[in-house]
Amino acid sequence: MLNELAGLGISPGTLQRTVRVAVTCLEASVNAIRRALITAPVAHADETGRCVNGNLYWLHVLSTNRLTAYFPHPKRDAEDLDAFGLLTLFAGILVHDHWPAYQRYQCWHAFCNAHHLRELTAIAERFPSQPWATDMIALLCQANALVSEAQVQGLKALPTGNVEHLRTRYDTILTEAEAGNSPRPCCPGRSTRKRGSVSDERSATIPE
Repeated sequence: MLNELAGLGISPGTLQRTVRVAVTCLEASVNAIRRALITAPVAHADETGRCVNGNLYWLHVLSTNRLTAYFPHPKRDAEDLDAFGLLTLFAGILVHDHWPAYQRYQCWHAFCNAHHLRELTAIAERFPSQPWATDMIALLCQANALVSEAQVQGLKALPTGNVEHLRTRYDTILTEAEAGNSPRPCCPGRSTRKRGSVSDERSATIPE
């Protein structure tokens, strides 16, 4: 930036020293953020690919609406999540996609509706004969709007009537989806998930 704006070149050694000084100065703040995230009632975990020195790295994050911890790692598996050092200590509600590596941790789990909307949109666009996907998109957006409105009003939770309506509609849409799609054949040695387990995901995907 200095070179582009003022024509002042900076040596690589100066840049490296600047980074080392910044790391030392920010260490207390970074540790405070990590401690706060560990004790947060709800946090979101995700990862995205980044190029580091010409190699693919994964930038892992654990965040709330105010705080974020970053952790780059060359792998995308359980090993790097453990190396992150936060999820093993987290005991709140962890919001994430369906990546199995997250589900190893002993905390409450909620699946991210942003990922659900992305997948539902793909289904709705590719398979017009599956109207349930559009119905579920509308329901999830309605639930989000109701939660936002309740927060503006200072409510700690949605009114019971709203929750029951959302859950009933949620179950109805899933029933319609299952009626129009035959079950996939089970692979040998792999257990199948029964219809009754939907209630567990339901409580996670409807914001409260």
